[in-house]
Amino acid sequence: MPEALYPRWSDRLIRQIDAFVARRSKASRVPALVLVRPVGGDVAAAGRLVREYKRRLAHGDGHPHSQVPHAVVDEAVRGGGFVEAMDGVARQLQLTMPSGRLRLPHFHTCRAVLDQESGAGDVRAQQQPILDGLHTALLGRRAVLGAGDKIAGLFGQHVLTGWLQGFVAALIVGFPRFCYRFHLRHWGLRWVAEELDAACFLDAALSFCRDGRLDRDHPRVRRILLRALLTDLRRATRWRSPLSHLWARRRWAVVVMIPEIHDVNGPGRTLLGTFEELARDQPSQPLLVLAACAGPPPEYAIPLDADPTRPNGIADRVFTVLTEGSDEPVRLVTLPAEDDDVERAAETWVLTHPGVTARRDRSVDWLRPAALPFLATATAGALLAQHFLWSDPPRPHAAPSSCVTVRTGERVGVTDGSQCDLAVPGERGKELRELEQQVAKENAKITGGRFRTLVFLAPLSLQDSVYDDPPIGLQILRGAIAQQHQLNSENRQNKMPIRLLIANTGQYFRYGSRTRTPDVTRMITDRRDKDHIAAVIGITQSRPESLEAARELDDAGIPVIANGVTGSDMVGPGSPQRYFQITTPNARVASILADFVRHSPTIRTVTSGRPHAVVVYDSTDTYFSTDLRNLFVDAYRRYGKIDEFTFSEKPGARTPDDIATEVCDKVTAVRGVIVYLGRSGVLPSLLNAMQRAGGQCQPPQGTTIPLIAESAPIGFQVDPVGTAQAYPYMTIFYETANAPTQDPRDPYSQFARDFATVFGDRGADADAAGGFDTVGIVTKVVENLLPASRDGDVRSDDIYLWLTAHGVSDYPGASGVLRLDGQNKFPPDKAEFIREILQPSGTAVTLLSCGILPDRQNPANWGTPPDTFRCPRDGDPA
Repeated sequence: MPEALYPRWSDRLIRQIDAFVARRSKASRVPALVLVRPVGGDVAAAGRLVREYKRRLAHGDGHPHSQVPHAVVDEAVRGGGFVEAMDGVARQLQLTMPSGRLRLPHFHTCRAVLDQESGAGDVRAQQQPILDGLHTALLGRRAVLGAGDKIAGLFGQHVLTGWLQGFVAALIVGFPRFCYRFHLRHWGLRWVAEELDAACFLDAALSFCRDGRLDRDHPRVRRILLRALLTDLRRATRWRSPLSHLWARRRWAVVVMIPEIHDVNGPGRTLLGTFEELARDQPSQPLLVLAACAGPPPEYAIPLDADPTRPNGIADRVFTVLTEGSDEPVRLVTLPAEDDDVERAAETWVLTHPGVTARRDRSVDWLRPAALPFLATATAGALLAQHFLWSDPPRPHAAPSSCVTVRTGERVGVTDGSQCDLAVPGERGKELRELEQQVAKENAKITGGRFRTLVFLAPLSLQDSVYDDPPIGLQILRGAIAQQHQLNSENRQNKMPIRLLIANTGQYFRYGSRTRTPDVTRMITDRRDKDHIAAVIGITQSRPESLEAARELDDAGIPVIANGVTGSDMVGPGSPQRYFQITTPNARVASILADFVRHSPTIRTVTSGRPHAVVVYDSTDTYFSTDLRNLFVDAYRRYGKIDEFTFSEKPGARTPDDIATEVCDKVTAVRGVIVYLGRSGVLPSLLNAMQRAGGQCQPPQGTTIPLIAESAPIGFQVDPVGTAQAYPYMTIFYETANAPTQDPRDPYSQFARDFATVFGDRGADADAAGGFDTVGIVTKVVENLLPASRDGDVRSDDIYLWLTAHGVSDYPGASGVLRLDGQNKFPPDKAEFIREILQPSGTAVTLLSCGILPDRQNPANWGTPPDTFRCPRDGDPA
């Protein structure tokens, strides 16, 4: 039997890719697709499929032009490295344009820098040769500008016109050159400067020119070139002038094909890796990267999780991620293992349908550019005539609702509790709806006079069919409401009433920043002056989207005080100036967890002498879970052995059910402890999956499986007895920022009473305490500023300046003793506790207390004599 050219059902996959390529969705993040075949199939077939797809894009139905712009990075026929591959991609895209001319100004400018050498002397002198070279390259690309030099030269060749040469040269040569240089020095390609931490593009150019400190294959240089190309492609295919006849033609995607990504250092693999890194924080529209791999795929390629048993399972799933976008930049498409398409149906369809059905030029395309100016003039005339000839006053338009239903079924936006409703109908929206009503009630008590508004920004809802506890943001919001009620009810000097706005970003912070539409953060900044917004609180999750929201607020001059956020990137060098948080970052949490697992006598009684850590984390959650895993492994590796299991919090990937049995078998075999480093809301799903798994997950009577978690769900903290009864086979330890005491002077005790005043017998916990403290800190700063305010006004910038200049020191928070200032974006040596839920009683006991405790003591050791151990402190070597 002859070899099948196409894998089984590949024609259906090609149809869905064709549909996307021809029409392109509005998704801002289009994932790269890596085609592979499992062992047992023809692994080379994926590469052949990608190579053959080029033929579909080149010519179709006898038309002489390409269907869509496309390029191939083929390691089998090309030489050179990443830069040469990018040159080839740019050249091929320009040559395969179906109509019009593809301009790539950002790419060619950045590429030209690589071939320029800097000068000698001061910074301006070093930049001058680069400027001259970039200007010369620009003249070569722009014929109109290049013609200026020729015209000036013609004038200078004649006696009668020679005196005009200086004037003409200054007008049509010198002035454009000055404008170009001014543009590069002050405005142009600012994002390149941000990539290299420079003040402007020309300063950045000194770093990656021919004799700069970065060579051509440096990861930052790769990132700059690819981002420049993406920027140009977005403008070329989307932002066409309405007066251009090409405008309606450019709805297709741009396709880059990589038939082989086998060579780890090859240009194809390097391009895909650069795309993966860049697409995590930059829109990838309209580029579609189609790659094939015959060997082990890249680790960052996330499985598509389609059903290969259904003929359309893979194809439909591919079309979904292409049209709706994907949070994962690179998706792994595993084709069926069977390589014997006996009937050759796929090959027949591909050969008989030779092209992508993209829209072609039409003769009437020239009509619209001519008609648009006429229609615009006529419309303006009609409106002016109505305004001047008819005296009817304009009717007021109702303001659009700021609560928007998105495709996930959630309602996102901003509300004061009464303006609109962010809660979905039914039982799923009950908790948020009740909190909206409570906020509306508290806000209604402010009837006049001065006030300041705080915006609680966080994911406050869930999508359908996800395994998750209620969002932690709901409990933190309760703490904020309790503090609002307490502060607004008190009589004190310089009192400033506090209003609250609720801003729901949707699950995973999906709609929290400018990476998505609607942009909830933009809704907040638009209301800054009208609502007298002093600061944004909450955030509650470490994600790329939450950091982008903080940057967006920073750009608008609004400070952020976050809670529940621990990811290292949130407080790293790229953290916005106006960002603060009251929670401990992962570096300290990982150190405490590792130290406790290593030394705790309680852990040793339920494990081997040197505890074997079975780490469970979410490999797709890079800002929180993977970051915490990396830090914990670095801290614990020198003490004991480690095994790791990964899952994803997002449906469709590897779930807790998929790993439950393996985790139980491993922890039992090594007599170790499960170290859960995922989000607390997913922990019940893992425990429930273990309960259903049976086998080693159900240990003999009188024994348990030990598990320690970075944090515990709300229900575990407020109802430890119920937790012990629900999971009798588990010994559960968890880290927390608060351990209640019986001392009535403990700020947590007062907080618990204030919380009960508003929410009755609903349990208070450390998360609610954090929300309570963020409102208290901002109010304290506002009321410290009031006496010095000339007009009785306190602006958001004033709050930021106070925090950086004076700060908040030794604030007696319910979530611990807090300090924030210009040197500390998070409280140094904040108190951290580890607690155990005892079996079978369900009593919660505190086993570790380190950091600045409520009594202002900072103990050197933890544990009970004679078993005491040194407390980890901020700044300790890893």
